[in-house]
Amino acid sequence: MKTLLQNNRPLSRFLLQVTFICAVLLGAVTASAQNTTWPQFRGPESNPVGTHRRLADRWSKTENVEWSQEIPGRGWSSPIVTGGKVYLTTVITDGKSKPPQIGTEYSNEYVAELQKQGLSMQEIIKRVTERDIELPGEVTLHYMLYCLDLKSGKTE
Repeated sequence: MKTLLQNNRPLSRFLLQVTFICAVLLGAVTASAQNTTWPQFRGPESNPVGTHRRLADRWSKTENVEWSQEIPGRGWSSPIVTGGKVYLTTVITDGKSKPPQIGTEYSNEYVAELQKQGLSMQEIIKRVTERDIELPGEVTLHYMLYCLDLKSGKTE
């Protein structure tokens, strides 16, 4: 896996971002209590705002972080925290994976740019597919579920 990470800078950057996000989330969750839960996307009440009164004002890769754990692949969902465990999903690919795009409307913006160039819808679909969509024959996906200890961050 190290070779894959070293040769694929977007994937490596993505892994660092996922690791940092998990560390921030876990730091916030462990700050309140060991039995705190984050049972679904956006938290206990689908509200991504933490309720603990003593949440840190500043974050960095080392500041106000209990621990961090590098998880291979691409993050697939929001972490779930319950019963002193953290559950994460990720996808690992065989073959060269397309780099992740950023932004919430990246494909729509790309389509609008191609339309301004006067391309046909068939050509636009072809280009969006080539850039953003991994077809079954291009890569094999391995869906993974990780369970981490909330207190230590160790993979179980």
